[in-house]
Amino acid sequence: METSIHQLTNHLKQVAKDVISGKQKLCLSTSCLKIINDTMDANLDANSSFQTIQSNKSAVVRDAQFFLDLIGRTAFLKLIPDTISTLDIIDIRRFTNLKMLEIHKLDVNLIVGIQKLRPQLQELVCIHCLKNVDDILEKCGGDHSSRYNWGELKKAKFSHNDLEEINDIFEYTISLHMLDLSHNRLRNAKVINQLPNLKHLNLAYNELVTPPAISGHVRNRLQVLILNNNYIEDLTPLTAVNNLIHLDLSNNLLVDHNCLLSISHLISLQCLYLKGNPLAYHPYHRTLTCNYLHKNTATVRFLLDGVALNKTEQCLVGSLYPVVKSQTPQPHEDNEMETSTTSSTQARKVRNVKIREEHVVKKVTPKSTPPLSAQHLEIKRQVEQLKEEYGEKWLYSDSGLMVQDVLGFEKSSILLSSTPSDGTGQGSINTDPVGDISNYETPNSTINGASKDAFKTAMEESPINTEAKESQTNNVNSEVPEESLEAVVEPSNLEDPVSDASDGEDVFSGGEEGIFLATNTEESHQVFVVLTESHISERDVTTSKEKARWHVNTIVTCTKPDGTENVVKIEFDTLRRDRRQRTYELEEADFNNFYDTVMQKLSEQKHDEKKTYQCMKCSETFSVKTIKAIFVEQSIICPKCNSNLVVEST
Repeated sequence: METSIHQLTNHLKQVAKDVISGKQKLCLSTSCLKIINDTMDANLDANSSFQTIQSNKSAVVRDAQFFLDLIGRTAFLKLIPDTISTLDIIDIRRFTNLKMLEIHKLDVNLIVGIQKLRPQLQELVCIHCLKNVDDILEKCGGDHSSRYNWGELKKAKFSHNDLEEINDIFEYTISLHMLDLSHNRLRNAKVINQLPNLKHLNLAYNELVTPPAISGHVRNRLQVLILNNNYIEDLTPLTAVNNLIHLDLSNNLLVDHNCLLSISHLISLQCLYLKGNPLAYHPYHRTLTCNYLHKNTATVRFLLDGVALNKTEQCLVGSLYPVVKSQTPQPHEDNEMETSTTSSTQARKVRNVKIREEHVVKKVTPKSTPPLSAQHLEIKRQVEQLKEEYGEKWLYSDSGLMVQDVLGFEKSSILLSSTPSDGTGQGSINTDPVGDISNYETPNSTINGASKDAFKTAMEESPINTEAKESQTNNVNSEVPEESLEAVVEPSNLEDPVSDASDGEDVFSGGEEGIFLATNTEESHQVFVVLTESHISERDVTTSKEKARWHVNTIVTCTKPDGTENVVKIEFDTLRRDRRQRTYELEEADFNNFYDTVMQKLSEQKHDEKKTYQCMKCSETFSVKTIKAIFVEQSIICPKCNSNLVVEST
């Protein structure tokens, strides 16, 4: 016996300095603790008011003195079971300076001396040793005490204990900052609302169906919430939490990304885990999740499932507005709510409606408008005549050239120019950019006194805008009977011409072939380039609003400019001058994918077969491979005499 005591003393002397300073915790098995207690009981005078050493100065007495000094100054104690189980009482009453107590796989009802430690313990760990939290927080194990405040307790860990429910015992631990209840069988955790200072909560590996309903001061203090490996399907209770930094929802039952709307208001969130949920297997999981994050997460190093956001994902952050929280007022907020209710009632506008009787007729004279010039009406009449004569395609081919003559603009065989004519009203058709120029006369080509800057290019005005202007002109010149008017409603402003930018396709619906973050080198700003089966479109990086769109059949060329890296130049067959060409600079990881996709669409375009033509001037017969174009008609020229007077031969 004396040999084992001496060996234990020598071992403890090696770590005594670190144990007393608090650098290490003293880890004792139940058998070692029993040897220490028995040694001190047998060699120290228990009858004296002071524990004095007996007169026999043997080695065992010196060991007992060492044990007493070490135990009285130990700050961190860990108790573990011995290889041989025992039902003896575990006495820790001599540990008077403890700040942390850790118990593993021991029945707390066999431990005595915890009651005196309640006012000073700062950390309490109980693993595989509890059947109910009351056994440690209320009864203090084998002391069987009554409820009392744990004034200094900051951290508590009660994991791996198969706890099914928790009562209101936590109201006696209001100083708790960290609480770990993981690896239990909890289905409800409302008791955390009794902890106003709680910052870290771990409820992993339980049986929760929804997150705990957090209210009171906890919703503003809680920073770390770990809920992984539960059965959570709905995140609505998290709308009350304001300042979360770390949120772990991995391995739950979250199916739809719409449920993330409940956490889109978390402005301080820096880490979010969603892996293991059904929604994490969506092909665009990270892209869709970024839409529900608060826009402030783009300014920090945000981690989604442990991986930082790339530049494209950072641009998508904050696309959806956060959910509007309706917080239930607390009892102490009643006066504030009454004040706000009164102020909102006073600010409400009350509108008095006056109903005019039927027999009362108020005559109002229409507003006078300035008279329109005669030349404007003459141009309008001629344009309407061309529209009726050529039908739906009245702005194409010869009729489009006639519209140029009507407006007094110079003509071109490839694109209509916005340059005014020299005043004669006659234009020319350039049948060959390199060869000769032949005259082409059209009726009604001269308009006396036509204003050169009355219109922009006719082809740039959409039919919808033309019809809107016609209806406005008709409304202005129409006569309004005074006896049929009761009031005059001022005409609303005409809407802007309808562009070909957006048809309602949702960039986040998952139907696109790819979304690429690119820099428009001509305008020096970033855009999203979306490739779909039938279109290529540009979208704004901040609002995701579509700015431009081209059909894939309008792609003419797709090249890589010399001397540049990760830059692609695309030319389109379109009448809009600002959309005939785009030069994009992409990231190295996305460049090859984007270039190959565009080249594949370009190769899939169908071209017409070769057609045979005969020149009417020199009777030359030749074949031309016609290219399918949407807006511009291909000019066919005789290779022998450069004449455009050719006909298709069968």
